[in-house]
Amino acid sequence: VATASAQSTGDMAERPWDTRRQTRARRILKRAWERPSDGFVDFFLPLRAGEELSVAGCVDIRVVRGQVQVWGACLQPSRAFQRIVAPAWGALPRLRGEASGTEACAAADEDTDVHEFLAQRSWPIVICARLVTRPSSVNIDVGESQETDLREALRAAFLLGEERPRLCAHRSWPSLIQNFLALRGNVTAEGSAWQPQVLLVVGAKNVGKSTCCRYFVNTLLSAVGEVFFLETDLGQPELTPPGLISLHRICAPLLNFSQAAQPDERNKCLVSLFVGGTTPAVHPILYARSVRAAVDAYVEVCQKHPGPSPPPPLVVNSHGWLTGLGLELVHAVLRAVRPQLVIRIGGTVVALEEDSAADDSGFTLKRKRSLLARCGPLTQGLLEASPRADEEAPSVFVDVESIAKSSSSQAKSRSVRQPLAGELRWLRFAAYFRGDMDPCRPPMGSPLRSFFEPLPRTRLPLRRLSFGLVHGLLPPGEIEATFTSTIVALCSLRSIGTDLFVGEDNREIGHHADGTLPVIELGEDVVARCVALAFVHAFDTTCNELVVYVAGPPAALESVDSVLRGDIQWEPHSIRGQQVVVEHATSLGASPMQPFCSSWVLEGLAVGARAPTTRTNLKRRRLEGRPKVAA
Repeated sequence: VATASAQSTGDMAERPWDTRRQTRARRILKRAWERPSDGFVDFFLPLRAGEELSVAGCVDIRVVRGQVQVWGACLQPSRAFQRIVAPAWGALPRLRGEASGTEACAAADEDTDVHEFLAQRSWPIVICARLVTRPSSVNIDVGESQETDLREALRAAFLLGEERPRLCAHRSWPSLIQNFLALRGNVTAEGSAWQPQVLLVVGAKNVGKSTCCRYFVNTLLSAVGEVFFLETDLGQPELTPPGLISLHRICAPLLNFSQAAQPDERNKCLVSLFVGGTTPAVHPILYARSVRAAVDAYVEVCQKHPGPSPPPPLVVNSHGWLTGLGLELVHAVLRAVRPQLVIRIGGTVVALEEDSAADDSGFTLKRKRSLLARCGPLTQGLLEASPRADEEAPSVFVDVESIAKSSSSQAKSRSVRQPLAGELRWLRFAAYFRGDMDPCRPPMGSPLRSFFEPLPRTRLPLRRLSFGLVHGLLPPGEIEATFTSTIVALCSLRSIGTDLFVGEDNREIGHHADGTLPVIELGEDVVARCVALAFVHAFDTTCNELVVYVAGPPAALESVDSVLRGDIQWEPHSIRGQQVVVEHATSLGASPMQPFCSSWVLEGLAVGARAPTTRTNLKRRRLEGRPKVAA
């Protein structure tokens, strides 16, 4: 294994935001041209090569003339808008004008007034911005002050204070992409056997793995036109809700932050595997099997790639748990994907060679024993789930300094509170079910009735469904209490061709002889292929149907035959300690018509009020002054 190092001295490919860039941004906004279009107001903004604009809120951008780079993606002149979402608590993306000889769009694409406007000005770069959501501090009223208010909204979206952190790229990232693409070109030129081109990003928590992955995906997309992205982080995924390992075919740049909905239909999800928790510790072996199954799906797609050119590369994002079992799971991901390039952010100690290491003198050093090394069954299960290949491909490890440290110092001075991990997970689920939500709004819970009101209720026949838990056994009589008002995965397991059902000699989908629903248990070599996530509303025993809320068309649920539940707990009203402020706290639990929120519901596997503890050794006001009972 070759190891390279790229230490940074503060010099970035995109330098930190300063007063000079702030002054240029102010001059750019003064030259903006307003143009009404389809019920919106479009702003045409001029840029020179090297000038930058930072974006806040939800803004649609398209390039009219020249070329613009944002988050590693190169945007060319087009009539199609690209949506950029930047909430108040995150770092701001930056639009940077690039020198290019590209002229304006053809006359058939642009309107006459736009061509007249461009003909009168010699600006090398022109972008068109459309404000989708305006900041809450700007009130837009129809009247004489409408033009002034629109200008204020424009400044609120593009002219932020210098204290707001901006996204920066490490100075070594462009060279890493060039070397990675050169390796891909050498394989094609030499005519050697096809080998998947894989890039893996590892690092601890809050070191900038997501920013790095998006930059690499967007840059590779601009170079080769198509990229595959494998998500192995269950707690903070980029394109899916928590609890899933997914493989996406990326054909459009990733310009939204991960907690927002991903509306671009050009990015297709090829494989989605349900693991059942926001951490791989819930089921480590199932996690390793799911990663291996996603990699096999990528290899299968690449083998069908037509033409002499190599298949699209794969970018893999990993989780930030790098101690104990988490580090062993990262090793399992390494064995499964077999990357050519591994980027270790923040000096992460991750290596493919686990058994031993050698120093410069050639002596073999003894491997430090860990708790997992003494757990024989778990160790063997992980090795079987992600076995080591007979011939390991050489991997290059590159240590890159984290750029998140420079943004954290700027973030301390701002007044916007950074959401916690639980709040960000709540936002991911909320955006998954409600794609029409304001993506820049802070986490704010709402009553279940109000949250799911725009979504239709989908009914699935019980005759073709089986129920189970990701880990553990489920009593048949507890199915309704276990699944009501919970997040579940609608899976298609019968297509795998493996016997999954357990019971008294009942292997077919349907009710048991005593009227209970069939129960399933995942086998040793089975992964849960998830069709969609759903929120269970009720069991309709009269019509023998399961009533759920699903984000998506009902036609996609024809292949669903199993309903699985893991350890994921999420409700729109956020009663279960999700640390999200409730919008109408007085309405929760006050009415018996509010489902799943009544305070007198018994606590169990479903929902309800938590019973107070009966321990008498705690210092409580009601226990003060009570005489001690003699033994």
